[in-house]
Amino acid sequence: MPGIRSLAVIDAAKEIGQTLATLSTYRASVLPTVRGELSAWRDTAAGIPDPGLQAAAAAALTGKAANVEAVAVLATLAPPAHRKVALRTVTALQIAIDYLDVLGEEDTADPLRDGLQLHRAVSAALQPGDELNDWYLHHPRKEDGGYLDQLVSRCREGVGALPAGAAILPAAQRAAARCGEGQSYTHAAAQGDGAGLEAWASSLSAPGGFQWWEVAAGASSSVAAHALIALAADPAATSAEAEAVDAAYFPAIGALTVVLDDLVDHDEDVAAGEHSYLDYYDGDAAERLGWIAEQARERTGMLRGARRHRAILAGVLAYYLATPRAATALPRRDRRRLARAAGPAGRPLTALLRVSR
Repeated sequence: MPGIRSLAVIDAAKEIGQTLATLSTYRASVLPTVRGELSAWRDTAAGIPDPGLQAAAAAALTGKAANVEAVAVLATLAPPAHRKVALRTVTALQIAIDYLDVLGEEDTADPLRDGLQLHRAVSAALQPGDELNDWYLHHPRKEDGGYLDQLVSRCREGVGALPAGAAILPAAQRAAARCGEGQSYTHAAAQGDGAGLEAWASSLSAPGGFQWWEVAAGASSSVAAHALIALAADPAATSAEAEAVDAAYFPAIGALTVVLDDLVDHDEDVAAGEHSYLDYYDGDAAERLGWIAEQARERTGMLRGARRHRAILAGVLAYYLATPRAATALPRRDRRRLARAAGPAGRPLTALLRVSR
């Protein structure tokens, strides 16, 4: 019988193999499809009658296209038979989130009220039915030609067509609403309402050990909602499994994506005067990121199909560790800690991404 060391080697090889398979699937079928979807939505956005809203949609589809391409990797969690529907749903939801993110950066009379109303579209996108709302009720511009309604409807059609949609929807709706609220409170904090962000984050149910701003960062991320959409594509998925997936992605993986993104974009954020979750740390951001990554690895290990979820985690960590900014902003010991949390695929994937850049 193989010894403990041999079993560990076999398990590491399987995890590396799963990560490489995920990367291959992503590049071969997911990425071309999502780029086609982006192109189609650019054509739709070109018909928005209001020049300001049209510019916002175009800016999101161009400047934030990498966001859509990045979250599309979560569609690899979906079984092949239903992956295309899941991918189109994930793409439409992220396009809506990015569009509202651009609108949230605009100065309005009451940014929080405006943001919360606009972001009702995000939670509505994962609610069955055909009821639509006046998303622009508190926004100075309103005539989008039905653009946001079309994104919402595309998401509803998608989740309605997925085999486990009914079982997964309650958790997915909660994750989407949490993301929309997080985006709204984060934008309001950038305009001076930091107390509101802290109070909101403190009201959320989250596991112990996380700082309030880490909970806020995790909540404002869309990754949990996308992982749940992918789970809805699995006919065997249950509501209990949906809760476990949500607990794995929120707040840990969500916080990693947001805080590491703030780390990479820190200089640009400072120059633009934008909100950054890095600003809440007292010199311990790198250490905290290592701890959060370890929490993410532990929780993904509890899921059915753990290797597939850990492949996603490895990709997230490797993506950021491969950036030049990570090499200068993170001490070597903390980079190594993050690489360990990424698992056996972390180092080779980081090296591959660094070379490809």
